Amino acid sequence: MATFNFDPQGRTPWNNVIYPGNYVAHLNAYREQGVVALPGVVFFRLVGALVLNPDITGVLDENGELPAGSYDLQILSPDMRQDDKPRKDRVFKLPAGAIVYRTAISAPGVREADSIATGGVLPGDTTIQHSVSSFTPTLQANDGTTAGRDGELGFFNPVGEFNDTMTSIVDGTSTASNSILEPETAIKIQIVTSAALTAEQNPSVGACRKSPSAIILEVCYYLPDAAPDTDDLHIPYAIEEGQDQS
Repeated sequence: MATFNFDPQGRTPWNNVIYPGNYVAHLNAYREQGVVALPGVVFFRLVGALVLNPDITGVLDENGELPAGSYDLQILSPDMRQDDKPRKDRVFKLPAGAIVYRTAISAPGVREADSIATGGVLPGDTTIQHSVSSFTPTLQANDGTTAGRDGELGFFNPVGEFNDTMTSIVDGTSTASNSILEPETAIKIQIVTSAALTAEQNPSVGACRKSPSAIILEVCYYLPDAAPDTDDLHIPYAIEEGQDQS
């Protein structure tokens, strides 16, 4: 069984959860919005990205490529403008005590850079993973020959890859246990690439360099809910002085 570490000083106030019947949209990762689906537990879904935009310096190198390495992710601000004021993107990190039960990774508009840089054949060996230990689905480029690698040559599976242990939530075995995260510290998650990547759209009608290119990571986890308060039951009002109590 996993050990929960409830830190009331480091928790977002519980005014941003969704209850059954009101779950009509994606959970808002930017607002750290959770959903109460099982009594006593609040579920969260974080979605972060490393955006490969040729017009933004500091991510791609002078060749327009993302070199192999480890990169921090951002939870992107709902504000899509980036011209008249700084974007308030947030660092992608998990809170202390989070119990991860699913991760998923995709890379729309991202391609191996080998053929573009050298004119050679795309080998299909480039991989993208993330740093959540024990939960590392590998996204591997299509080499044009290996069964199971969907998508166009050099691109990645358009539906991504995922790894989950949803059964651990109901059977108590907790294969998504506290060995994944340090029990007392928020953990920053990174993307790990094995070779250079470039922003390029999978050939389609209307696709262009301005279309979105990003490595996207989803991490789903749960935390214990807070103890009940006065809103969870009906405490009778106090008796006023002189009131008949018979």
